[in-house]
Amino acid sequence: MPFKFNLIYTALFAGSLSFGAYADTTEYAGENKDFSATAVESLAQIDVNADYLQQIGYHALGTSSVSKVDVPIIDTPTTVNVVTTKLLEDRKPRDLVDALASVSGVSQANTLGGIFDAVQKRGFGGNRDNSIMRNGMQAGPSHNFGATTETVEVLKGPASVLYGIQDPGGIINVISKKPQQEAKHSISASLGNNNMWGTQLDSTGGLGEGFAYRFIYDKQEKDYWRNFGKIQTTTYAPSLSWQNERTQVLLAYEHLDYSQPFDRGTQLVNGQVVDIPASRRLDEPNNQTKGKTDNIQVKLEHKLNDQWKLNFAYAYARDKYNYRQTRVVAVNTSHSDNLSYKSGNTSRTLAPRTALRRLEKQAADQRLHSASLNLVGEFSLGDIANRFIIGADASRNYRTTGPVYNNGGWSSINIDNPVYTSPDAKETVAANNWQINNIKTLGLYIQDTAYLTERLIVTGGLRYEYFDQVAGRHAIGKNFVPNTDQHDGKLLYQFGSVYKFSPNWATYANYAESFRPQYSIANKVDAGLAPEQGKSVEIGTKYESENINATLALFNINKRNVAETDSNGDVYIAGKQRSRGLEVDINGYLTRDLSLSATYTYTKVKNIANDAYPAAIGKQLIGVPEHQAALFLSYELGHFLHGDWRLGAGARYLGSWNAYTSNYKTAYKIPDAVIYDAFLAYDTKIGGQKLSLQLNGKNLSDKVYYQSTSGNADSYIVPISLGYGREVFLNAKVEF
Repeated sequence: MPFKFNLIYTALFAGSLSFGAYADTTEYAGENKDFSATAVESLAQIDVNADYLQQIGYHALGTSSVSKVDVPIIDTPTTVNVVTTKLLEDRKPRDLVDALASVSGVSQANTLGGIFDAVQKRGFGGNRDNSIMRNGMQAGPSHNFGATTETVEVLKGPASVLYGIQDPGGIINVISKKPQQEAKHSISASLGNNNMWGTQLDSTGGLGEGFAYRFIYDKQEKDYWRNFGKIQTTTYAPSLSWQNERTQVLLAYEHLDYSQPFDRGTQLVNGQVVDIPASRRLDEPNNQTKGKTDNIQVKLEHKLNDQWKLNFAYAYARDKYNYRQTRVVAVNTSHSDNLSYKSGNTSRTLAPRTALRRLEKQAADQRLHSASLNLVGEFSLGDIANRFIIGADASRNYRTTGPVYNNGGWSSINIDNPVYTSPDAKETVAANNWQINNIKTLGLYIQDTAYLTERLIVTGGLRYEYFDQVAGRHAIGKNFVPNTDQHDGKLLYQFGSVYKFSPNWATYANYAESFRPQYSIANKVDAGLAPEQGKSVEIGTKYESENINATLALFNINKRNVAETDSNGDVYIAGKQRSRGLEVDINGYLTRDLSLSATYTYTKVKNIANDAYPAAIGKQLIGVPEHQAALFLSYELGHFLHGDWRLGAGARYLGSWNAYTSNYKTAYKIPDAVIYDAFLAYDTKIGGQKLSLQLNGKNLSDKVYYQSTSGNADSYIVPISLGYGREVFLNAKVEF
């Protein structure tokens, strides 16, 4: 579908829904009625311009914490999306990428066999890209979505002025459940196919003298949907808060133990997925990852007076894991001819219908310390009201990978009748045994939002970021000699404006910048090599009311100083990339009983210059669909059989995307897919306590679909990640 046609069609569609929402708002606000049992007690209390986030079903309005300043979403000249608590409860996503299916402009990147939260935003980003936040603080790269998650916020476009080193696509902020003064307790249990079972405890309440606590325990287990593997997770999350009229303090800790298959998916050979059942793996049953994450956060907010408050935060995140894999490096899909394989000093001949594998083991430990101090306030200069922030933040992100075992242990397996042996990796590549990446940052930033008139709002911000980065590798017993050793600084700025046609409807425009220093563990990086830089222009319109919000955005991002590696192993500036697109997000109530979450995305992201690989110029970046869409509806069926019933269903459209062999020699088109989900919920009371039953079905048609590449491509195969198979499960929760 041509881009121009998409633009016109989507704008008309969003406009018609906004008009309908306005009509509904007038009717329901006048009658002061709830839209559902989860809505606020009175819509008359809803304030689009509130300085806190309000949730009404799938609809969120007011102020999002991802913007750091107490500026309502409708007054910000950027796209901010919120996945509400209710939408998460209804959809029951299994991970962060699944949770973001109801947000435009995001897609999965390489998850390293399922370990990482790897998300592309507007075509940019990947694993370990610093874009995942927990409660506004930089998080580790792995398993950030789970039982403690309350909402997920997404800030689109370059965010370096507020968050430092970033790719230009945006950031994702996972908001955790906090202690509450009102006592609330729940016990949950779940059962499903693939031998799924789970249990959860969530308890919160006041302790007196301003103290409150929360404790969450969650344990989940199931068989992997493919022909072997098991997923096990256990979470412990205590937190404590204290507050008085001026000060709030929060101390939170979360620990996760996990064990899961290390699965790079299936293989693309000569443009075709290997012709075996999607459930059949060509690696080994001992391809397993075991790991743990720890997250500590300390937050302090102190009101200096009615206009100013001081915020301090410290976060520690650790992700430690080890995995074993029998990595598929070539597949001969022919029924009659042999295949010659050669890589470095390794040569093999593959018989027909055979896969060649190589053993690999790896351990890693990443520790991240970050701290932030800022002053937020409101003041007037004449008739101009200002919402202002000035702050500083610092971080130390230290990652070690090793020991690494990835040489020897070559084996083959028949792809039609595999015989698994669970071999172990023994040999070591000395030059690649230990890998290190250590980066320290210090940033100073300032931003002001000025209300020039009742309708015109202007926002501007500046940041200076200093970084010190060392990366490289060495063998056991050898001295570490870095391949990357840089320290430098960068000044960045952003500017935007909002014009409000009414308190509910605004149009906006912004310009923003991002940067990311170059680094390489394996190859030499010149200390003076310029960092990657992103520059973005975005225009859009927003509509917010008591029952619905809608955003339409058009963006253009240019990314320069994209680096490649030359034949000598040196990193150099080689290219430029550009992302252009359109996004639509609509969330809320269409009628009293019918709610929806709807998105559409068009993203055209491509190489516009590449000195290393001219064949890449003009090609869509790997793993980014041009078209994506999602629609999820829920309906209040009413009260019968002694309880309240709700029904919901939805579909996601994942458009086709490109995969490439090494050096962009060959491009393959990965097919599109539609995935269907549904749920049925029943709420009642037994013995005065609330009982909730919910039956969920995910990927109901058991569609085979592909989400991203899952490793480095070469001339023989391209590994691609498979989407999860059909799941059906029942959850029961008692609240007291």
